[in-house]
Amino acid sequence: MSLARWDPLMELRRMREDLDRVFGAAPQLGMLIPWMAEGIAPAVDVYEKGDHVFLKINLPGLKKDDVEVTAAEDSVSVSGEFKHEEEVKESGFHRRERQMGKFFRTIPMPTAIKPEGVKATFKNGVLEIAAPKAKTAKAKEKKVSIEA
Repeated sequence: MSLARWDPLMELRRMREDLDRVFGAAPQLGMLIPWMAEGIAPAVDVYEKGDHVFLKINLPGLKKDDVEVTAAEDSVSVSGEFKHEEEVKESGFHRRERQMGKFFRTIPMPTAIKPEGVKATFKNGVLEIAAPKAKTAKAKEKKVSIEA
């Protein structure tokens, strides 16, 4: 007999599926509790190279017009919606695992960026964002006198 690894988040996803079946789907849940909506919160890679921070975000099935990107000095936010392609009403339909609904994700930057210089491209379901690093002024050192 082999042991199965226990995944507490899997248990929460199963509970969510059960509640969705009883009360109807709740796509807003992913916005309130993003870690429960693993399928709705898109996967993101963040890395630094040279004077830029790069993000790669998986958004399969979406088009560039379905996605909105906003940038601040300390983060980049991505939002959009995965929509149902068609409703299957056949009796042979057994599972629906692809998550559908709105998503919103704010990704903190590892360093300050220049929001006005951020560029995004969308190709083959992958959103790529290049954010130039902000030129931060070097902190000036000042001697502090100690009072008695």
